[in-house]
Amino acid sequence: MDQPSYLFVLNPNSGTATGKNATMLSKLIEQIAQEKRVHAQIVYTEAQGHAIELVQQHLPLRKWSAIVAIGGDGTMNEIGSTLVMGDVPMGIIPMGSGNGLARHLGIPLSTTAALNRLFSGKPLRIDSALLNDIPFFCTAGIGFDAYVGSLFSVQKQRGLLTYMRVSFDSYWNYKPQQFVLNGESLEAFSITIANAGQYGNNAWIAPQANLQDGTLDICTIQPFPKWYGAVLANKLFAKTLQSSRYTSYQRVQNTRIDTDRPALVHYDGEPLQLDTNRIDIKIRPASISIIC
Repeated sequence: MDQPSYLFVLNPNSGTATGKNATMLSKLIEQIAQEKRVHAQIVYTEAQGHAIELVQQHLPLRKWSAIVAIGGDGTMNEIGSTLVMGDVPMGIIPMGSGNGLARHLGIPLSTTAALNRLFSGKPLRIDSALLNDIPFFCTAGIGFDAYVGSLFSVQKQRGLLTYMRVSFDSYWNYKPQQFVLNGESLEAFSITIANAGQYGNNAWIAPQANLQDGTLDICTIQPFPKWYGAVLANKLFAKTLQSSRYTSYQRVQNTRIDTDRPALVHYDGEPLQLDTNRIDIKIRPASISIIC
């Protein structure tokens, strides 16, 4: 019987501590893999997009039990984008700033616990989605979240505290925008398309979202008084955002958003400036397996 083989793709720039602990983390993987009697190969990303190249390079070389993302939702997105619509499962060792998909799936944030779960867990087939043909697995959107994501991406320090500071500073100057959602004109603070229920850090934008129901949940946050921001943030973390009169939800398989200028969006937390003012979203049911 062939020894199970796992390819670990480690992003040393994810989160707040991965880079400093890369050597220690590699030793831990090798130790636990030896205990579990599995083969583990570790490769390191060097730049954005490199995970895609590494997976494409190594995928044909073995019969992998899983390709494992060690990093945040961005690293997970790159690896998932390569594995989607295929048979090889993806594993996740969450080391990012938010870890939205891992948290939704109940994957432990402790590295040792996540490794033990990886080697003992079973693959779960989940949905993914496309934003203008760009795959995403957790959330995507436009408006305030994309604006903050763009500012956060250029910060020297990562982590929750930095994200909170950037969000707070941006909040006071940000103005809601005009959108056309499925032919209906509206003004919105943000529009989020949720495959999973949260952004990360247990900020639940769509607690009712189901990764296996073949649909996406669209959360529209309407303009609200500045003083209400603290209330909205509290509801976000309390999983009660649906109770706010400033939020509305739709469940769809596909949707279209139009803007009056080329759109700034995010997909799995990664900001992207589009060269078009049209955004097309569609679900891809049961399109990738995650070990959880």
